Amino acid sequence: MVNNLATKSICHVVSSLLVGGAERFVIDLCVEQRAQGMQVEIISFGQPDDPLVAVAKALGIKVIVIKGIKGLMQFRLWRAFRAQPLIHFHSPAALKTALPILPFCLDRKIVYTRHGADPLASASWRKVHQFARRYIDNICFVSLEGQQVFHQQHGWEHVASAVIDNGIAMPEEREIVPHPQDGRLRVGSVGRMVALKHQISLLKAVALLPMPLAQKIEVHFFGSGDQLPLLQQFSQQNLQHCEVVFHGLVSERAEIYNRFELLVVTSETEGMSLAIMEAMAYKRAVAATKVGGNPLLVEQGQTGFLFDYDDSQALAAVLEQALAKPEQLIALGEQGRQRILKQFSLHRTQQQYQAVYDERGSSV
Repeated sequence: MVNNLATKSICHVVSSLLVGGAERFVIDLCVEQRAQGMQVEIISFGQPDDPLVAVAKALGIKVIVIKGIKGLMQFRLWRAFRAQPLIHFHSPAALKTALPILPFCLDRKIVYTRHGADPLASASWRKVHQFARRYIDNICFVSLEGQQVFHQQHGWEHVASAVIDNGIAMPEEREIVPHPQDGRLRVGSVGRMVALKHQISLLKAVALLPMPLAQKIEVHFFGSGDQLPLLQQFSQQNLQHCEVVFHGLVSERAEIYNRFELLVVTSETEGMSLAIMEAMAYKRAVAATKVGGNPLLVEQGQTGFLFDYDDSQALAAVLEQALAKPEQLIALGEQGRQRILKQFSLHRTQQQYQAVYDERGSSV
């Protein structure tokens, strides 16, 4: 294995470049690393027309999309890896695809970042991580909970492990649209529509409100996933009196966060949510479940609201309070932006990753 290198060339590997927090972060990290004089590229196993492919290319970041039958994909991946001294995986799915060629990468530094806190406890995922640990020099996590859950489930005691907070690229003040203050409350949900994110809890909370209040709420969903039909069906059956908009995949962050005043995160587990950080950067208050890294970002009464997972009644109370005190949302948003500016800069995150890249690996 590579023991120590001050690398100037990095290959980031993702499962796709759909619109998700981890994928956005990888692109932002590439921009910051390039500003520090590094050569960066992204390998994706998604589709050439994934929304963030165009975003990355517009920023001048090289993107290699690898498709095809299994053996051919891995041959193409190996060809791409040959020119890179450092390979940084950002998803379990990407790592799984690359497993057969890891034994041929012994002279490369390999870093694996877990962006979520899912334990990946199935037998198949345990086998993937049992094999991969022999070739990974460093594993990183975006939250302490994610680190603890992973090591409890998979071991990896002899692999160097670190928690690195996500950082974001801050929008300029001129990019932020002020709250309309028109007596309505626009609520946003940003992310994959999968069971783990549990967005149905948000719709149930709105349905619990008295009709006069519910009619003042708009719900804006950004993202896609297998739970989309369920959410649409619930909206049609229970929220005919409310405006519920499914925007699909949107890559422009200003277009997302300027559409609402309150971000709601209903996840069962969460790492260090990029959606929360981005919303705060756009001066949006946040209501989030008390899981993972959420309480590290959202301070009750300071930058937003916290509630228990699957507690739609508690979330309904938050929505009612937000309607009654719109000025509070403005204050929470202002404080949230200051918190992100001070503690979650992308430059700080990049420096922490650079320290990981440069240290001696410990794969077994």
